[in-house]
Amino acid sequence: MKVLLISDNRCRENLVPFPLGIACIAAAVEQAGHEISCLDLMFSQDPAADTVARIRSFQPDCIGLSVRNIDNQDKYRGEFYVPDAREIADAARSETGAPIVLGGAGFTIFPLECLEFMDLEMGIVGEGERSFAELLSRLEAGAPLDDTPGLALCRDGASLINPPGPHAWPGLFPPPERELFDVTRYNWKPGCTPPFVANLQSRRGCHLRCIYCSSPTIEGRMVRAREPGAVAAELASLQNDYGIGLASFVDSLFNYPADYTRELCREIISRQLSLRWIANLNPLYCDRETMALMREAGCAGISIGNESGSEDILASLKKGFSKREVVEAVNASKELGFRINCFLLLGGPGENEETVKESVDLMLELDPGMVRVTVGIRIYPGCEMHGIALREGVIEPGQNLLYPTFYISRETEPWLYDYMRELCDEHEGWNL
Repeated sequence: MKVLLISDNRCRENLVPFPLGIACIAAAVEQAGHEISCLDLMFSQDPAADTVARIRSFQPDCIGLSVRNIDNQDKYRGEFYVPDAREIADAARSETGAPIVLGGAGFTIFPLECLEFMDLEMGIVGEGERSFAELLSRLEAGAPLDDTPGLALCRDGASLINPPGPHAWPGLFPPPERELFDVTRYNWKPGCTPPFVANLQSRRGCHLRCIYCSSPTIEGRMVRAREPGAVAAELASLQNDYGIGLASFVDSLFNYPADYTRELCREIISRQLSLRWIANLNPLYCDRETMALMREAGCAGISIGNESGSEDILASLKKGFSKREVVEAVNASKELGFRINCFLLLGGPGENEETVKESVDLMLELDPGMVRVTVGIRIYPGCEMHGIALREGVIEPGQNLLYPTFYISRETEPWLYDYMRELCDEHEGWNL
């Protein structure tokens, strides 16, 4: 089949990532024998027109449309992106009768809601390398679709979401397609704005149980790691084949499991790359040996997901680590020369003036260089926060959470945003 894969993401807040997820799907679909064309709308001046033009030139038999972001997760300056994705779907529908299949991280969290909003019939929930390839085979053969693993279907007034098939072990599939989705456009150089960043992934899944996080819904809780040599080879390819100077690992927890991280770093060191990279760390696993190897392997910057400086709030959010471990992680990172980004996620269950002050004081004391502040927690279905919000009457049973909805504790809602806005304005490197 001729398959057109479209990355709809045009969000340019923070780091702007290469469309890694759909690039992985592209490689798997091509490996399965289909002819593909890829369209990255990040740089488009007229996305609908570019979509129509590609359909006319390629004449696809099927279109895969990736919905990466639902919104910008900002309670106070919110942006809702699904209407933009619908615009692309409408443009495609006006030009072709080929089936349009949704996918991506945002879609996986809200599959039936997205299908309803965009007036489409089908999408693939979760990892798509196997499920989307199987759906294409069934479409090509005219076979029944209803029992396709991971299929979300809205048809004739009925809807279903099939359980996904077994999780894909990343090493079973080729590296992401980086030419048809042109990775050279994501070669960020310090000082350039916005920061378009090439990325890669060494493992999928997150075993933690933070009450607000949608990552386990998207990737599962089982951590599945690629062969370290293959990851190091992909990093080398970004440098040698595409001229990339800085890459970002998108693993939820780059430092877990630690023995795998150390082996991966040794593989990277052996290739003597000039490329530098950044990664996300959990304070619980910041042992010095692993972090020293990361530094030697070219890691220049780390994001430490601390979220709070209050023991009570760390427990409430079920972060799994203590304030002491946050302090040790930041101090070790400073000693090793990393550029450090920390986070404050404020307004969760139990948050009050005292706990906010604890968090602010800790970040001022540690002075990590960059602090990303979020006030209010986005509520996602399936997360523990969803149940808390229901019990406290923040949301109603059956409420459609596709439309951005946030939790903020009653004790902090009247004043917290304005307080943090002023604080961020006063401190360089603090962003709200």
